[in-house]
Amino acid sequence: MIKKGGDQSFVRIHNQNLILEEILKKKQISRADLAKSLNISAPSISSNVEPLLRAGILYERGLGKSAAGRKPIMLQFNFKYGYILGIDLSKGRIVSALSDLSGKPEKITKGQRTKNVVGHDLINMIEEHIYMVLNEEKVPPTSVLAIAIASPGILMNHRHIRLDPEQINWQDVNPALILQERLNISVVLENDINLATLAEYQSLKKYERTENMVFISIGRGLGSGLIIHGELYKGSFGGAGEVALMSSSVTDQNLQYYETILSLDALRNAVLGTRAGSSVSIYEEDDERFLEYVLDLLSKGDAYVHQVVDKLAKHIAVMIANVSALINPQLVVVGGELMALSNYLFPKIKNEVYRIYPFPIEMKVSEEVEHVGLYGCLAIAKERAIRQLIH
Repeated sequence: MIKKGGDQSFVRIHNQNLILEEILKKKQISRADLAKSLNISAPSISSNVEPLLRAGILYERGLGKSAAGRKPIMLQFNFKYGYILGIDLSKGRIVSALSDLSGKPEKITKGQRTKNVVGHDLINMIEEHIYMVLNEEKVPPTSVLAIAIASPGILMNHRHIRLDPEQINWQDVNPALILQERLNISVVLENDINLATLAEYQSLKKYERTENMVFISIGRGLGSGLIIHGELYKGSFGGAGEVALMSSSVTDQNLQYYETILSLDALRNAVLGTRAGSSVSIYEEDDERFLEYVLDLLSKGDAYVHQVVDKLAKHIAVMIANVSALINPQLVVVGGELMALSNYLFPKIKNEVYRIYPFPIEMKVSEEVEHVGLYGCLAIAKERAIRQLIH
């Protein structure tokens, strides 16, 4: 039998979480309006708000509008109550974003490269990076409420399945648990494309909002995330949306996987493979300079590069049509490093999709190509942090 004290504690936690959710949704609200919105008595609202004010989680600000009588004092959430940290490992190096509880990055820091760093060595590198960022920003670790890490690969029941030998390798350790124990901070590890998908979905403008969306990222790797009925869909084992496993053709009983033809490396090989000499060697490692080089060739009307981009656009369009045939989304968002070429690439993709896919579908290019994964990290770190405030 549950004791009365336990019942009261549960009701308090439940009510205070409802209050926080409503204040975050409304941005500011009076006690009286909280009582009406949540159908909770005014005395109960007051008794639950007061400890949140004393703790500094909420604060009172100014006077609200009133048709008659005393103007109400408005309640707001204190975003400066603590910090969250997002870490993206999908760029071949550690990239982090520090934020207060608003989820808006205050500082983005590029750290060490992660190539050939695996298992515990990688965890040590991440830990050092975290302390470096906090030290530089003079933020005590005790003020950090949650950390979210974006990692390539499928994350299933704390197991990490690598689809590409170049991807991050955790060597069957649980980095979230290890870092959580070392730092005494809540840590969550999630697939990088899933986080990017969440960020894209949350950033949709009012007129773009939809229940079903596909996000496709084409860059250093290939991946997609699915939003179905307004929720991120991961599938039975966390592998939903792994378009890299889809094949475009069969030759001599060998499958040609999409990731071998739809990636930054595939474009690099196609473009630089026809050009020899030291003039192109600088583009073999530096992704940004390579894409600028391709843009320059396109603007100059290089026939071969235009042919390569046209072929790339057709492959991407067929892949989008295949995914759409299964999911039937209202919106497809295309992102990733290759969208640096979107002025040339995207109109061709769109035209081809509209030609071969029979249902109405909206398509757009991601507005945040470089750091979309970090925004996803901050979104789930914020959710985790706020959920832990009431206990």
